[in-house]
Amino acid sequence: MPARSNDFQAVVYFIKKNLAADATVTESAQLRDRVTGQLREVDVVVSGHMAGHPMVIGIECRGRSRKDAVPWVEEMRAKHDDLPTDRLVLVSASGFSKAAVVKARHYGIETVTPGQPIADDGPLARFRHPQVEFRDVTHDRLVALHGTVELDGQPHTSELTPDHVLFAADGAELGPLADLVRRTFDGLNLRSAVAAARDGDQYLVIDVTRPRLPQPASGPIEVYLRRESGPPHLLALRGLRIVCASRVDVRPVQLAAGELQGAGFHGAAFAYGSGQVAGVDALVVFTHDSGREHLSVRFTDATGVTTDWSADPESQELVPHTPPGEVRRLERSCGTLGT
Repeated sequence: MPARSNDFQAVVYFIKKNLAADATVTESAQLRDRVTGQLREVDVVVSGHMAGHPMVIGIECRGRSRKDAVPWVEEMRAKHDDLPTDRLVLVSASGFSKAAVVKARHYGIETVTPGQPIADDGPLARFRHPQVEFRDVTHDRLVALHGTVELDGQPHTSELTPDHVLFAADGAELGPLADLVRRTFDGLNLRSAVAAARDGDQYLVIDVTRPRLPQPASGPIEVYLRRESGPPHLLALRGLRIVCASRVDVRPVQLAAGELQGAGFHGAAFAYGSGQVAGVDALVVFTHDSGREHLSVRFTDATGVTTDWSADPESQELVPHTPPGEVRRLERSCGTLGT
């Protein structure tokens, strides 16, 4: 998605998307003008059904520091008179003048403004103060490798090198241990390790139980080391410890919090903040609805391309809404989020 929206528009988009479970929510939607035939951009469009009838709601957002006045209401009314929207909602970060509210009400336009900061006992009270960290992790070099095998019925751990050759159970050579280490870092969930790391230079320790290598025909298989002393025989690799010299940069993120009042938002509690992770701009949005908390993240790279992620309700792992190639690129470039 091209980077056409500001942070506040993205916050409104994520809030509405999390609330409108049965509707289609599109940011920076392109709707065709009935008079000119040209496409016009609408900040957020919600398409669904109300009382069994199709309904298209257009939402326009402004994140200015001063209250919005009558001219913006009139401008948006004129714009949407020629667009296929059934209802118009105007969202202003700083509120509306009294005259603007009167004008909007006269034309059936809904005005929505963030309310007061969330109270100490509110559903997102913990976001009144910085509770989110952006963490960048940079791997400098491989320090040590230790493998555990079963030898004479007992676990035995020894130091390995990236050049150690791995084998399949049938004795087929699979390649060097370095390949397994690289695949481990590509596919391993480093969330816990990075979240527990201290700020600054350190050793990052990754423990892998029963490491496996993917094979095109059979899927992941167990790997073996070959013992050369005595009659050569294979020993299953039961565990692998990878020690890397790394640097972890921890940056607390200040969050703004409040509530969106107005029909369709149900007093939605929200908190958001932004910063950089590995040189990529990141916007984090928390919303709270019916006792459930939602986490959405937007990354914007150096070229201005944005990708949206949301946290899985059970695992809280970020699930990307991006093509596989872009997902892998972001996974390599970005660190982790901690709350």
